[in-house]
Amino acid sequence: MKTLTVVVPVVASLLVAPLSPGGSDARILVATGTFAGDGTLVAMERATPWNVVTVATLDSMDAAVQSFNGLIFVVEPDTDRVRVFDGTLAEIRSFSVGEGTRPRDILGVARNRAYVTRANSTHLYRVDPQTGVGADVVDLSGLAGHDGIPDMERMATDGSRLFVQLRRFADGLPTADGALAVIDLETETLIDAVPATPEIDAIELTGPAPRLRMHVDPGAAFLLVSATDGNHLSLGGGIEFIDLASLSSAGLLLNEMELAALGGFAMTGPAEGYFVFHTDIVPSNHLQTFTIPGGAELGPEIVFDFGAYLDALLFDSDTSLLYMPSAAPGMYVVDTTTETALTKEPIPLPAFPFDQTIGPVGHRYDLTGDDVVDFVDLLTLIAAWGACPTPCPPTCVADIAAAGGPGADCVVDFGDLLLLLANWGS
Repeated sequence: MKTLTVVVPVVASLLVAPLSPGGSDARILVATGTFAGDGTLVAMERATPWNVVTVATLDSMDAAVQSFNGLIFVVEPDTDRVRVFDGTLAEIRSFSVGEGTRPRDILGVARNRAYVTRANSTHLYRVDPQTGVGADVVDLSGLAGHDGIPDMERMATDGSRLFVQLRRFADGLPTADGALAVIDLETETLIDAVPATPEIDAIELTGPAPRLRMHVDPGAAFLLVSATDGNHLSLGGGIEFIDLASLSSAGLLLNEMELAALGGFAMTGPAEGYFVFHTDIVPSNHLQTFTIPGGAELGPEIVFDFGAYLDALLFDSDTSLLYMPSAAPGMYVVDTTTETALTKEPIPLPAFPFDQTIGPVGHRYDLTGDDVVDFVDLLTLIAAWGACPTPCPPTCVADIAAAGGPGADCVVDFGDLLLLLANWGS
């Protein structure tokens, strides 16, 4: 087992850029689930009293939630679909990504281009998130295990490169052969991580099956991934350090053999962050700090929680707050500037929090996705003037009121024009 000792350059910017949209007009979106197989999507305010509202019932216990282009995307493995919500928390469309494919993650790279990983497919899926029209684009079967299925999980980008977790299950169980596929987004082709060999290779991990969200630091050129497989008895992995220049693993930054069963982590600065470790006698979650220049140095344990294994940490760089799931079920809020929990008891949630992100608040007036409401959006609205095609609202982006506000009539008219003009320049 290779354990990492590395000096990480401290750069001026934070390791993790603010999640879109950030700022004051944002909220925490949490995908919760029960062991009965269902769940709930909830929205939580980012300040006391941390009000929570129910957004939708989910048909999967382990749904993933992402936000980009001013929209919220919920990936439901059990229904093979992605559901789309706007800033008012209204569901505006949903689309299938293939029957029986079990989608695991979605990542947007442009207004009309996103990628979906699917656990039961050999191909990465490209989709237009505005319409739901998609297709298989990159065959990953050459990087799969013995059954030919790569078992894709979460994704992250570094410039024009897409990194895809490959869990490589055998008989439904994760193996010791975790990997990251590297894809050129400009050509939608695999990048060979080991050019010296005749075949195209993935980045082979020291740890087992990777999972959970990854973190990329383009300035210091490294990626961190939780190569921990989710088996809290195996202790065969850890938080792994990937050199983005050489496309190779430098070993385990945090090693389960030296600590405990590890899971989620979140970076709060160029070389510091938080991680979760677990005990197996009684299922528990422990939140602890660490720094990484010269190798991992552990800090104090901040929160202890027991009752279930939960890993989906979220750092909000705008507020310097960290959100930690609780088996209560609920959510702890930690002030990372003082390393203290702001809530003695977790904020109640309807079920176990399995994933979370920062999402938008309000209508999406930026019709073209260039982060400003301007003449291009006005021209887009005018071009769509009149009755929307069916089904509405999914096919009618310019019907701003169709986002769930007053006047949703599936017609692009003066009401939509006035809403756009009222938000001009925002």
